[in-house]
Amino acid sequence: MFTKIIDGVTRACFFLATLSLGLIVAVFSIEVIMRYFFASPTFWALDTVTFLFCASLMLALPEVTRTDGHIAVSIILDFSSRGFANKFRLVIYLVSLVVVSYVAYITLVEFLRLFETGINTLGSFRVPKWMVFGLIPLGLFLSALQLVLLLKKQLSEVHSDRKGA
Repeated sequence: MFTKIIDGVTRACFFLATLSLGLIVAVFSIEVIMRYFFASPTFWALDTVTFLFCASLMLALPEVTRTDGHIAVSIILDFSSRGFANKFRLVIYLVSLVVVSYVAYITLVEFLRLFETGINTLGSFRVPKWMVFGLIPLGLFLSALQLVLLLKKQLSEVHSDRKGA
């Protein structure tokens, strides 16, 4: 049940990330048309694209983690025995979980500080920074939960290797 809920939230975030990418394309297209065909560039396009890029990046992170789709140099895993590779992958997931959880905690503390102080963004139009920054700890915490699920799956792989040996 826990896995289905986390995966469902992850997929919903990924859907929002793809919408953000689509909006980036639309906003840039509007900017190009306005700037080059009407000689009247928008004042909001650059800031909007920046915010949408943050949303796209952080909302896609948990899905990339779930599918184990990060770029990896896997030469050690590729040329190792199955048992060693499974144990090494377990270490990789564990270290990744610790690092991602720590960074998520740091960004959550910063998010709370931004929320309390009410600092706004700089630029053409101002929005509270916490509204944009809040996606960072969200994406990182959800990615950490996906790493927990990957760790659990990898533990069962290591355990099945021991049974088969």
